[in-house]
Amino acid sequence: MLITMEKKLEITSKLEELGHSDSLDSIIAILNLPTANFCEKRGERVLTQDGSKQSCEGCITQGIKSPNRMAPLLIKKVIEFFAQNYGTRWITINGRGDPFHPELKSETIEKICYARRQWDIGSYVFTAGNNLDEATCRILAEHGVNVMISLFGNQFINADFFYGKKYFKREKPFQDEAEIAKNLRRLISTYKESSNQPKSGTTRIGMNYVVSPSDLDDKHQKLKELKAAANEQDLFFACNTPFSPHQEEAIQLELESLAREYSNFHQRHTTAVNDQCQMGAGSSATVDFDGTLLRCPYMDNQKQGDGKIHDLTESKLKKVLSFYMQDRSLPCVMRPHQK
Repeated sequence: MLITMEKKLEITSKLEELGHSDSLDSIIAILNLPTANFCEKRGERVLTQDGSKQSCEGCITQGIKSPNRMAPLLIKKVIEFFAQNYGTRWITINGRGDPFHPELKSETIEKICYARRQWDIGSYVFTAGNNLDEATCRILAEHGVNVMISLFGNQFINADFFYGKKYFKREKPFQDEAEIAKNLRRLISTYKESSNQPKSGTTRIGMNYVVSPSDLDDKHQKLKELKAAANEQDLFFACNTPFSPHQEEAIQLELESLAREYSNFHQRHTTAVNDQCQMGAGSSATVDFDGTLLRCPYMDNQKQGDGKIHDLTESKLKKVLSFYMQDRSLPCVMRPHQK
């Protein structure tokens, strides 16, 4: 019987090290820098038993508009400010659509390269794989970027993805499964072949799966096989519940239990330390694409922001960030129902 050892995502391991030394209490370890809200998946459809639907049904950021994006120079100044004043160790690029969308790719790559080369700050990005060309994968691997592959909109991917399953090209509005699968396989192989490798026991690529009642219906079979295959390829595997809790409390509790059971090391979040998400509820701050300060990158910047970083006075800015550093009462800001 093959026994597969689970690996931690590199950012998870390094955040835990900071937690053990109590450093998370005095710094903003993670600076979330979401991209503007462009996502090709909103134009895709997947076939279901009751017809077609949005591929990422339930996306909480779909309605967020993207005007007044910060200029690249201002983004660099934001990174510099946090590096110099708050000891920031990681930037994350998440919380919206696809950071490698053609409208955003150059901006995303510039963030990553500047943070690493100028401040030795690592990067953690989230993608569903639509735009991972060869050059992008190579840059990500060279800079040691942690990548979380979202499976929320790629429900066609199961364990057979890792065993050479052939996917077929499909025309819009349906997902081009062949292209997405090729991109994700390219990403994984590029990281394996890179000379820049993480320390033993850690990995830089993960897969994120959102559990649903269908996983209860098939008695976890798809989920079990997918996790085993991902771990066999040295990928981190994490599960989440949907942002909105199920209307039946008993089912919600089952989903939460399932998510924890099938996440590597039973972690609730990939950036969890002491069972608290450091990306949105712990040692973090978010500066949105337009400069809006937020507690969590999944918040709506037009409704929940604390002002734009470039408009605030120094004292007001310090007050907002001080609040973020002290407000650590929840395991997850966006899922307050979790206990």
